[in-house]
Amino acid sequence: MNMTPASYVNPYIGTIGHLLTSTRPIAALPHSYATSFPTVTPNVMDYYIAEKIASFPIGTLRAVFAPAGAENPAKAVSRFDMSAVSSHPYGYAVFLEDSGIAVDATTAAHSFVYRSEGAGAIFLAADHASFSAGEDFVLVEKPEGRHSPRRSFTFVRLSKPFRAEIRDGFVLLTGFEGTVELSASLSYISADKAREIYGIELEGRDFDAVQAASKAVWEDLLGRVKIRGGTEDQKTVYYTALYRSFGKMYDYGEYGNYYSGYDNAVHAGDSFYTVDQLWDSFRSMHPLQLLLEPKRHEKMLASYVEMYRQSGAMPSFPSADGDRPCMLGFHAASLFADALSKGIPADYGTAYSGMKRNATEITMLPWVADKPANELDRCYYENGFFPALDPGEEEWIPEADSFERRQSVAVTLEHAYDDWCAAQVAKHLGLEEDYAFFMRRGKNYEKVYNKETGFMTARNLKGEWVCDFDPMRGGGQGGRAWFAECNAYTFNFSVWHDIEGLASLMGGPAAMADRLDELFTMPAPGKYGFLNQFPDSTGLMGMFCMGNEPSFHIPYFYNYIGKPWMTQRRLRTIMDLWFTNSPLGICGDEDSGAMSSWLAFSALGLYPVCPGKPEYALSSPLFDEIELSLGEKTFTIRAEGAGDGLRYIRSAKLNGKNYDRAFLDHRDLTAGGELVLEMSARPNPAWGLSKE
Repeated sequence: MNMTPASYVNPYIGTIGHLLTSTRPIAALPHSYATSFPTVTPNVMDYYIAEKIASFPIGTLRAVFAPAGAENPAKAVSRFDMSAVSSHPYGYAVFLEDSGIAVDATTAAHSFVYRSEGAGAIFLAADHASFSAGEDFVLVEKPEGRHSPRRSFTFVRLSKPFRAEIRDGFVLLTGFEGTVELSASLSYISADKAREIYGIELEGRDFDAVQAASKAVWEDLLGRVKIRGGTEDQKTVYYTALYRSFGKMYDYGEYGNYYSGYDNAVHAGDSFYTVDQLWDSFRSMHPLQLLLEPKRHEKMLASYVEMYRQSGAMPSFPSADGDRPCMLGFHAASLFADALSKGIPADYGTAYSGMKRNATEITMLPWVADKPANELDRCYYENGFFPALDPGEEEWIPEADSFERRQSVAVTLEHAYDDWCAAQVAKHLGLEEDYAFFMRRGKNYEKVYNKETGFMTARNLKGEWVCDFDPMRGGGQGGRAWFAECNAYTFNFSVWHDIEGLASLMGGPAAMADRLDELFTMPAPGKYGFLNQFPDSTGLMGMFCMGNEPSFHIPYFYNYIGKPWMTQRRLRTIMDLWFTNSPLGICGDEDSGAMSSWLAFSALGLYPVCPGKPEYALSSPLFDEIELSLGEKTFTIRAEGAGDGLRYIRSAKLNGKNYDRAFLDHRDLTAGGELVLEMSARPNPAWGLSKE
C-alpha cells in the first residue's frame, strides 16, 4: 500500500488516559468546529474501551441511526467492535452490531455528512430545541442556553425522500430504506445562513465527494512535513501528532460574517478564530502552526485583537462564548511576541494595549475572570513576587478560588515571562519606558529563587519564605498553594526567557546541569501517593513529568549550558518511551493538541524553547530525512541513521558549511536550505558549543 501522510494517522492513539483525560477519534477539517466522533455510552473516560455507541454529533444535535420501527432514540444504543472501526482525520466508519447498521462519517468546514446502510429510522435530538420540516429538509433551532447566549441553526437533508414526525425533544425521520445519506450544515448566525452554507459546502456533493475533499485538505497540510526512515510505527505516531496539532483554534467565520460570543453580535469578516487553551498551546502548538500555517496564524492574531476590542480584555483562555477563567498568566503576550520575532504581520499596537491592561490592571489570581488588581497584585508590582499564604493560614481574598488557590510561585514565574514578552512588543512600538519597565519585571523570577534551598520558593506578603516549604510534596493538591499541577522540581526551570540568568542563580552552568540530572533521576517517594497528589504529573522520569506542559522545554536546557548531547539523550529516551502507536501512546492530557505538538516539533530535532525568540533548539531527529515545505521554500534535515536509533549528533553542516551551534535561527529555517547531521551511537561532547 502506498502510504500517504493522512493514511498514517491513527486517531485512536491516546484514547486510554494514563491517569486523567484520554483523546477522542475526531474527524474534522483543520481548525473546524464541525467535529465528528461517535458518542459512546456510558460516558467512559477511556474512549478505547467503550463498548456502546449512543449517537453521532451534528454540532449541537445528536443523530441516532436505528432500525425501522424504533420509537425512542435513548433505546437505540448499540454495541460495536473497536477493532473493526476505521478511523481517519477525514472520516470514520463503524458497524453497529445490535442494529446491523453501518455508519460512515465525514465533515466539511461547517457541515456533517453521514452515510448509513441498514437504518430505517433516524432521530435528530436536541434538548430545548425547536424543529420544523419542509418537503425535503429539516431545520433545527437551538435557543440560547443558561450559560451561553449563542443560538445554533442546523439545516438537514436526506439523499432519499423521507417523512418527518416532530416529537418532544426530537424529530423522527422515516420512509426510506437501503443506503441513505444525511447531510447537515450548521450556523451560529441564522437559519438562512445555515441554508447558504449547505449550498456552498454540500449542494450536489455526495458522501464520497465530501470525504475526498476533506482528505485532500489533510494530505496538503500533513504533507508539509515529509519524512523518510524510521519505523512504520514511528511514522504513524508522528503524523498522528501532527494531525492533533491542527484542531484548535476553531474558525467561526461563515462566508462573510461571524457571530462573536465576546459581544454577542454578528460581524462582517471571513474568519474569526477562538477556542484556545492558551496556557497549554502557547508553548509549542502555536509556534508549530506559525511555522507551517503562517497566513492562518496571522488571522488568529487578528482574532485575538478582535476579542480584545469586543470585550475590553485580552483573553487568556478563549472559548466560543468569551474568555474562560482557566489556568494562569496572560500568554497572549507570548503569541504576539513570538509572531513579532518571526515577522508575522499583526496589529501590535492594539494587542499591546490589551497586554498592558492585563499586566497592570487585572488580578493575576489563577482561575479568576476579569477582576481588578488587589493587594496581592500590588505586592507583585512593588516587590516582584505574588504572595503566598503560609501553611494553615486562611485565605482572606474573596476572589481566590478555593480549589485552585493562589499558585503564587507559578504565577510569579509565568507573569515574569509574559512581562518579558510585553517588553518585546513595547520595544517594537518605540515605547522605551514601557520596554524598560517590563524588562525589569521579566527578572521577577529572581525574587522567588531561594539560594539556600536551591528551589523556587513561595514568599508571604511580608516577604518571608513560607514556613515548612517542601519542594516535592508541598502546596497541597496539585501543589496549588504555590505551583500549578506540578511541584518545585518542575517549576525550578520555568524561566525559559532568561536561561542564562537562571543558571547564574543556580551557581553556573555546571550547577544547572547537576540540577537537571537530579530532576530526571530523583524518584517519587511512592508513586501511588505522589500521583494521588499530582495526577497531572504522568510520564514520570524521576521528578520530570512529560505528561504536563510545564515540563515541555526542560530537556532542551542542556543545550544552553554546554551539554547538547544530554538534550539528545533525554529527548530520544522520552520520545521512544512515552509516544507510541497504541491507545496508551500519549503520556498525559492531550489538552487539545498541546501534548502532540511537542512530539510533532521534537521529532524534527527542533523545538521553540522560548516563544518570543526567533530560534529553535536542536536535538536528535527521529527520522533519516525530514523535508519541510514552508511556503515557497523547502528546508531539509538529513540525519542518516537516526531512524535506526542513532541519537547523537557528531557534526553538522548548514547549507554546506560546518555548523557548531545547538540552535537554528527561524530566518535560516524559513529561507530554505539543508541541515545535514552526522549521527552517531556515542555522544560528541565537543559539538554544539559555539555561541555564534
